[in-house]
Amino acid sequence: MPREDPRSHTLGFLSTLSLVPVNLLAAVQLLPVYGDLAGWLMVGFLAGLAGALTAMIRSRHALRPYILQTVLLIAAQFILGPVVTLNETTFLHLIPTPRTLVQGWTDTFGSFKTLVAIDPPLGWEAGGFMALWTLLLWTSFLAAFLAQAHPYDQPRRPDGTVDPTPILATLPILVTLSVSALLGTSHGWHPGLMGCCLWALLLFWTSWRLQLIRSGRLLAKVLTLVPALSIAMGGTLLVPLDRLVLRDRYQPPIDPYQFTSPLSDYRSYIKDHKDDTLVTVHNLPAGTPIRMAVMDRFDGKVWNLSDSAMPGQSSDYRRIGNLISPGRDGGEADDKLAQGPSFKASFTIHQGFGRSWLPTAGRASSISPGRNLSREDLYYNRGTDSALSATPLSANTTYTVEGNLSVRPRQEAIRNSQAGAAQVPQVSDPPDSLPKAAALMTSFQDKPGARALAIETRLHQDGWFSHGLEGDYPSPAGHGDYRINQLLQAQAMVGDSEQYASTMALLARQMGLPSRVVLGFIPKDRQGGISKTRTHQDPGGGTTVDFKGEDAEAWVEINLASLGWVSFYPTPQETKTPDKNLNLTPPNPKTLVRQPPPPLADPLRDDQRAKGRTRIGGQDADQMSGPSFWTRFGSLAGKALAYSSPVWVTILLILIILAFKAWLLNQARTKGSPQRRIEQGWKQISNLAWQSGLRPQGTRREQTRAIRQGLPGRQKTTGQRNTNMDKLNWLCNLADRTSFGNLPASDQEAAEYWRLVDQIRRSILQGLPRFRRWRTRLSLRHLF
Repeated sequence: MPREDPRSHTLGFLSTLSLVPVNLLAAVQLLPVYGDLAGWLMVGFLAGLAGALTAMIRSRHALRPYILQTVLLIAAQFILGPVVTLNETTFLHLIPTPRTLVQGWTDTFGSFKTLVAIDPPLGWEAGGFMALWTLLLWTSFLAAFLAQAHPYDQPRRPDGTVDPTPILATLPILVTLSVSALLGTSHGWHPGLMGCCLWALLLFWTSWRLQLIRSGRLLAKVLTLVPALSIAMGGTLLVPLDRLVLRDRYQPPIDPYQFTSPLSDYRSYIKDHKDDTLVTVHNLPAGTPIRMAVMDRFDGKVWNLSDSAMPGQSSDYRRIGNLISPGRDGGEADDKLAQGPSFKASFTIHQGFGRSWLPTAGRASSISPGRNLSREDLYYNRGTDSALSATPLSANTTYTVEGNLSVRPRQEAIRNSQAGAAQVPQVSDPPDSLPKAAALMTSFQDKPGARALAIETRLHQDGWFSHGLEGDYPSPAGHGDYRINQLLQAQAMVGDSEQYASTMALLARQMGLPSRVVLGFIPKDRQGGISKTRTHQDPGGGTTVDFKGEDAEAWVEINLASLGWVSFYPTPQETKTPDKNLNLTPPNPKTLVRQPPPPLADPLRDDQRAKGRTRIGGQDADQMSGPSFWTRFGSLAGKALAYSSPVWVTILLILIILAFKAWLLNQARTKGSPQRRIEQGWKQISNLAWQSGLRPQGTRREQTRAIRQGLPGRQKTTGQRNTNMDKLNWLCNLADRTSFGNLPASDQEAAEYWRLVDQIRRSILQGLPRFRRWRTRLSLRHLF
């Protein structure tokens, strides 16, 4: 057997190792998901290097390196990977702890879902880097393994044709490209440029490995390649890209509709916890409201979250990492509301809060859970800047919010603005009184922004305030179509922020303005307005503000062009309460339609149930149907398939390779003339020898001697061995006579030839050790 050229060995090693950076480039679309260039480079390069070096292990033992490679791959996946990606759980940043190993095992299978479920940037949160490690470790191993399957110094077959086997090494890299694109973002990271660069590198590597690059033709190839790449890159800029991204089709496991309509729960804050401190906030700028739920869909009975979980909609709650990016793909393009000062505030939840809506402020850039709050239970909506917990917040729950406050634009800017382009659900079953009331309130205004200010001013000045509780002037709860009609058609408007916020949002929709209702807390003064005096200085230099149940408030946000979502507070002063003996005739009776007031003895509720997916609490709640079979067992079956994926994927891959090789063997046996079938029969013997580890080169007689010396067989008797060698010599002679002689071969001779070919192939396989036999069966060398 000829000795291997050291220079060819070095070039083959470098060509195989060069697949590591190429494979890392294929995963570049995961860079925006992690948002950490240094982490992406470190994890990706180490994973790719570990996989490639493992594939390049060579041994002359009968078992070859496969047992060692398997052990090293398992160690790299479940020990080295967790140490790198979950380094904060290790001891001295080097030694894995039980927590490192357990979390590494879990994240190996769950990190891919984490990449889709958590909004980018993910950073080092939730073990998401294990997905990058797993992907590049195995694809780099497969790419290097397939590249090593064909010697670098033998790019051509014995018949002089180019052996395309090394091209198979590019397939795992294309898998990396596809998976990273599916797990990436809809915009990606320069996808056109990166795609063209990757394809150019793969083309160059394939040409290098097949030794098709000639120095005299290099200039001509460059002159051909540059225009082709320019046309391809120009096409990506001209043609709109429609990327299939899994995160845009992922439905979060949390369903916001399992909660009662947040606004219908408003009056319970006042009734049950009027004087109880529910939320304490440290270091929040004075006079800052805190928001909980944002609702943009009105179904005729209640305001609730939208039906669609599309980006920017009020029900689009996603898990977040350690950072919250300022905008979401597909979100509001015109949301340019001026950003105020940055803040870092600590929130504490007290006894009695008991809701899942997380109080936040401004536009958050990060939320750090503290006591009694897990990041796995935390969801955030970047379209509405609101947060939600999968479980109700218990007493002493703490968390920290960082971000920027939103500054309300000047009145003049609002007055001269046009309606924004935000997409909101259509109003279902609007109150009958809306068209006339909207026309009367905005009759002298021609610009959308001025109309919004006119509605806010009219409700704030002409309305009366009452919670409708014991001792208050009768004011029914609810904010459905009946209650809004009652408010607008009565002798005077009487209600609290639940009714006024709902009314203004509906009037704005009537005038073509995108609107939504916000429920939260404001630091109220005696009249119910926002007051900075509620914020107190701490001895340590910080600030503290306590929000009680009576501080609950609902207000309206309207989307205006170039201004984004602007807050409006239409509720009258809380000191403007009607007296039972007071004449409630409004200052200008012509502005409202007079109707006989309904009985106000008992609070009225809307008597019809919500439509769609809205839920109403209390006695009117709909009976919930039991979970279906797939709901109960689908998740268990999915987990079983995910955890057993290394087993069934390996078995499936083996079956595919065996079936493909059997199909190629059948094609060689049955297709073509008898002469071609005989030639293909000898080629199948030669290919089997190559796949078993030999290198039979030269003429058929030389190949016969190489096979006889390298594969003596393991027959029971010496006579059987000699018989097989005689058959091999006969097959060689017949193939030579058929190829170079003038006598045509018959179908009978071809059939007899293939019968002996099958015997020789079985004899060769039976003479190999067990592991080497399976390696030969699964080898892809000289397959074509």
